[in-house]
Amino acid sequence: MKKIILVISLCALITGCPGGEREGKEIGEFKPFYVDKGRVCFSVDKRDVLSRYSLYSNYDGEKRLAVNEGLKLSYPDTCVNVDLDAGYRYSSSYSLNSIDYHYEFFIDNNWNVTGVRR
Repeated sequence: MKKIILVISLCALITGCPGGEREGKEIGEFKPFYVDKGRVCFSVDKRDVLSRYSLYSNYDGEKRLAVNEGLKLSYPDTCVNVDLDAGYRYSSSYSLNSIDYHYEFFIDNNWNVTGVRR
């Protein structure tokens, strides 16, 4: 019995706890969305339904910029006004049509947006 408890304890230590610091990041498939200086649009297709989103800045730690859940939004309501700055990296997680996606991107000083895949 002691050996079984030891094996279970070791397995829990090796796999770690669910959740943690990066929970919610990189959920689902990598899928870019529209990014502008003052807003992001998770979809511009009127047939898509946005049910949740989160957007974080990775400058000086992690800063939450926009988070919303339990939605049923179609374009143009799939766009969110948010102040983005050049020279920083951003990460997001969102659900369209009940499918989870993520998108990490970097905005250079000339406002070129580049997707970042891990």
